[in-house]
Amino acid sequence: MIKCPFCQSTHVDNTIFCDECGNYLLEDDRRNTDLFEIEAISVTGNNLNQAEPFQSLQSGTGPMTMQLKIGGQQREVQVVLNKIVHLGRLDPASNIFPDVDLTRDGVQAQSVSRRHAEIFRQGLEVVVEDLGSVNGTFVNGKRLDPYLPEPLRDGDILQLGKLLIKVSIRGK
Repeated sequence: MIKCPFCQSTHVDNTIFCDECGNYLLEDDRRNTDLFEIEAISVTGNNLNQAEPFQSLQSGTGPMTMQLKIGGQQREVQVVLNKIVHLGRLDPASNIFPDVDLTRDGVQAQSVSRRHAEIFRQGLEVVVEDLGSVNGTFVNGKRLDPYLPEPLRDGDILQLGKLLIKVSIRGK
């Protein structure tokens, strides 16, 4: 049996949330962000540049969209840029549900904070903003200052902690 540390009610083993108060019950939950030294995070080369280029559409052909090719598996995610897009790792216990969940994108995803960064339109530009993440956000190898939007362009390499993401923007 497992006892809720908050309300002291008991539950069967492997219960994830307390039925009484909703508290997260698993001890070894791996919800923490792994901290890396800055030397271990810096871009020293990547295989995303070797991927075939994404064909951009002509301007004015529809809403602005973004394609993200995430990590070594090149998982593709399409996002419409009609609102702020949050990037991070899922954490239901803390009520964190990012638009782009990077939880299962390999070992490098453990360096991504739960609320890591956001991408949004600012006028005619697409910008990315680090949300005070533990391991930082980089655009083409340049570390971003937290909470200061930085332009994001078609073909840029976005890096969240150690996780590399190739960005393709279309339909301005």
